[in-house]
Amino acid sequence: MPSKIKPLARRDTQKNEENLIAKDKEISGIGETVLEYRVGVYRVRVVRHLGELIYIVEPSIPQNLRKIVRDNIPDILPLLRRGSDVLGILSKVLGIQGSEALIAVEILREELRYRSIQPLIDDPYIEDISITGAGHVWVRHAKISDTYPEIDMIRTNIMLSESGVVELQQVIASRCNTYISTSNPIVDVQLPLEDGGHRVHMVAKTISNRPEIVVRKRIERIVKVEELAKQGSIPYAFIKYVESLINKRGSMIIAGPPGSGKTTLLRAILHSMIPGSWKIAIIEDTPEIDPLPGSSWSRYTSFELGRVKVDLFDLAKASLRSSATRLLVVGETRGAEAQVLTQAINTGMGALTTFHAGSPEEAIARLRSQPIGLSNSQISMFWAIAIMGFQSATPRRILRSVAELIPRGDDPPEINVIYDRMRDGVEIEYDKLVMRSRRLSTLGDGDGSAKMV
Repeated sequence: MPSKIKPLARRDTQKNEENLIAKDKEISGIGETVLEYRVGVYRVRVVRHLGELIYIVEPSIPQNLRKIVRDNIPDILPLLRRGSDVLGILSKVLGIQGSEALIAVEILREELRYRSIQPLIDDPYIEDISITGAGHVWVRHAKISDTYPEIDMIRTNIMLSESGVVELQQVIASRCNTYISTSNPIVDVQLPLEDGGHRVHMVAKTISNRPEIVVRKRIERIVKVEELAKQGSIPYAFIKYVESLINKRGSMIIAGPPGSGKTTLLRAILHSMIPGSWKIAIIEDTPEIDPLPGSSWSRYTSFELGRVKVDLFDLAKASLRSSATRLLVVGETRGAEAQVLTQAINTGMGALTTFHAGSPEEAIARLRSQPIGLSNSQISMFWAIAIMGFQSATPRRILRSVAELIPRGDDPPEINVIYDRMRDGVEIEYDKLVMRSRRLSTLGDGDGSAKMV
């Protein structure tokens, strides 16, 4: 529990909880339970009801205890700011002991943080939380996506009024030391690391007719490329292809629609193939790619406070002045930082980045257009584009294709598709990719080898 905690408004909390309890009574205990587990003091069930999967949070917290904690927060906060033991404070102020005091700690944590969506933030299987105006909170659940690939978001039994969503926006903004208002109606922030470091996108009612909150959870667990291959997301041959790319200081764009697994694949490549002794630079808007523990990797993140703004372009330039010589990684290319990426490639560095595009043709068109504005010759510096996507089977997120970009002077690069999942499946052999490749033989030998770590 952090020692500096800001008291938060509670105008709509009671009304929100009444909605939650009412919805619990409506759907709890009915339907087929397809998944059940615990998140802290909560029991979580995913049930099938009238053909729909519903995520149910069942609080095992006595409502009278919640009221006691809430009423005594003015007395608890000064003691917390002194850095005192939370459990000891609650035992003393509330006169409770044992398991009841432990539950009170969870109640206090919710009251001082993210209220009714705190269990969703704490749930390790939830990947995204979506709140659009009054009504149900929706989530994207990893286990449900794996089991039912055709399902995207599922609704929860947590409901908020419109004023409750607005209040939650203010809570999140306060925790992130920013604000959302008519003058600042679109806010993209990262929650404090002690709260998970998740990405949050918020839109004020001013421009969307209803307040919106989207939380994209930061995944702590590192997935290795071998795991992705084992579950069928990528072919084993692709792993060897990327090893060759990295060893020859090649460059690759991992493209696809939002949520298709671009960052997951990028993280897996880095943590599976890049030795900790290599000096590489990672550039991100939001820190999602953690450096390998004990490695010499550097990570830079954008920063904005008042008139001070350090964007990805600034960070990319700074990285070229650092001692990184092997690989430059941009978490997501969206603008002028692409120019610096091509400069890095020109100096002999390898490069990896993610990009929003559904096909190689779309990626090239976007790279040529503003605000990126690369020339055809600059686009041709990228060795390959790997396209991630979805399927209505397990696994849901897959590598759809890999295309090499073949330089043609000032003309747009030729697209040489060396892998297509519809055509080749996941059992394709590496030798076949090599036979189709027109880039492997043209790049230098490099001076060192990436390897599976």
